Amino acid sequence: MALDDEHSDSDERQRDAEEVGCYGLFRGIAKNLYTHEKWDARSAYKANGPFYCPTCFSDAVLRKCAQKMDHFAHRARLSPVLGPKEKKLHDACTSEICELMQAHFPEGKWAVERLIPENKAHGIKALVPDISGRVGTTRVAIEVQVSALTIPRIVQRTTDYAKRGIALVWIVPLHEPLGDFPFRPRLYERYLHSIFFGRTYYWWAGRGLTVTPVHYGPASRHIEYREWIEDGAEQSAGGFSLPYKIIKTPIYGADISLHRDFLGENRGSFTPENGRKEIPACRIWRDALPVWW
Repeated sequence: MALDDEHSDSDERQRDAEEVGCYGLFRGIAKNLYTHEKWDARSAYKANGPFYCPTCFSDAVLRKCAQKMDHFAHRARLSPVLGPKEKKLHDACTSEICELMQAHFPEGKWAVERLIPENKAHGIKALVPDISGRVGTTRVAIEVQVSALTIPRIVQRTTDYAKRGIALVWIVPLHEPLGDFPFRPRLYERYLHSIFFGRTYYWWAGRGLTVTPVHYGPASRHIEYREWIEDGAEQSAGGFSLPYKIIKTPIYGADISLHRDFLGENRGSFTPENGRKEIPACRIWRDALPVWW
């Protein structure tokens, strides 16, 4: 592999690790799920698995690639979010929510993709919220997230809305309900979870203004006890359960309505516990539920 290709491959694995939230497979080492022996991706075969990440304990898959360095990748169930090519579903979601908000707040002038012009004097770029209007005297913007928006773009939008005094809420539309089994939230889902006091708001077709707040609770895997010989020495491991670091159990709050159960709130900047991405000072449209986890 050429040097430039190696750098490109390393950069891609760096991005993947950032998205997943774990660097445990970055150096190409995983463990066998049953024997706990370490395997290098360059010398391992699928028959030597199944594998798991020694850092976050989630399943790992071996990838042998002609154009890339052999490597392991994290594998876990993801939420059934809409993709960037599913504009019709996105538009149906925004139209349904906008029409219902207008029905509940006829003086609110609710609109889809309304242009909010640039404010050069205050250094604020033009904004085009998916849905916007007023609830009483409170200006509200609803962003319907359907693709893996980068954290810098979320930060920029959140900051720009705050500068205008607009209360912002992000909702994540799904093809189907999230379900009860553990899953790996994407990077942007985890970031929204931090912004909104430990919950992410999910929506799916036909729910009108109803969203489901979900907290990401702990999940664990049992590490079976095994003994083996490695480099002529006896080795042993396992016999206990360990919490996953990137896989979470969805913990549901009560279903709530965007028109009835939300309020505007200013919050200062902070860095989430065990987080690497600072949350900027912002104005959010958040639920009034007590903590349920």
